[in-house]
Amino acid sequence: MARKRPLRAAVTIALIALVLAIGWVWVHPFVAFLMGLFLLNAVGEFLFPIRYKITNEGVEVSSFLHDRKLRWEQIRRLVAFHDSVFLSPFPKPNRLDSLRGVWLRWDGEPEGLQELIKICQKHTQTQDRT
Repeated sequence: MARKRPLRAAVTIALIALVLAIGWVWVHPFVAFLMGLFLLNAVGEFLFPIRYKITNEGVEVSSFLHDRKLRWEQIRRLVAFHDSVFLSPFPKPNRLDSLRGVWLRWDGEPEGLQELIKICQKHTQTQDRT
């Protein structure tokens, strides 16, 4: 996403560098390193590429410091947006959605997003929910 918004990416990197410099000088180099790592993890989906893998077993999303995997039988809710699909293991909206769910972002043609939604619906509806 940073490629589409280079100014926002530059500001984000500058702020992380500023926090690192302040932490290095006023606190401790190790603490500054940890702060930088936490900040990079927080904005990692914006700054670094995201890789998606959809298989017959489930969905995998990998980014800078984390990987998320959901098997199709774990998915209880599918929410479609104009530019993405959200897959959640919870049947209703839950506070843990952002920690347990998976976003499949789409920046191509709308027809491709509709095809992605159909693939996800096909896999989630064929599973036995009993």
